[in-house]
Amino acid sequence: MKKIIVMAAAIMLLAACTKDNNSNLMKEANLSQNQKGGKAVTRPMKIDLVSSEDPNPSIPPTSCSGDLGLATAGYFMHGNATHLGQLISSNSRGQDTKCDFRLSTGFLNTEVKGQLAAANGDLIYYTGVDVLDLNNLFIGGTEGTIKGRWTITGGTGRFAGATGYFDISGPVYFTSAPYFSITGEGVITY
Repeated sequence: MKKIIVMAAAIMLLAACTKDNNSNLMKEANLSQNQKGGKAVTRPMKIDLVSSEDPNPSIPPTSCSGDLGLATAGYFMHGNATHLGQLISSNSRGQDTKCDFRLSTGFLNTEVKGQLAAANGDLIYYTGVDVLDLNNLFIGGTEGTIKGRWTITGGTGRFAGATGYFDISGPVYFTSAPYFSITGEGVITY
């Protein structure tokens, strides 16, 4: 009787392993189909990021039009994003491609372009438009605000052909190495 129970348990264990293995194969097949032209799915996306200046001298700051002759440096992004996990900061980068500052409004308007690197190395490419309110600087403050929309324009790996957007906002800190801290929400389709 003991042998029958042991054999029955062994058969049930083998059947469970086979079922799990088949389920894993099905998941891999579905993932592979989605990456190779299957139906893309739109999902919510959230970000929580902090910038740090990219000191690379081979990528010069972008000169701004308008008043005061400002220039903006490129930046690295640190933090987390839905579907990406903890970003690889050394490969998550942005750069203003255009900027314009007007004393009459105190706003720095920028156009940005960059990429966010997922924990596994897959990339999301983005472009965007930001408005930085610098008025607080003119009354002795050390903090401003940033608001904008970043549009997802593709990527690599599972994000190849991705689309979507996320609206960003947060404070900008004018320290010896200026940085911003943003949160954002939107959608991504991949």
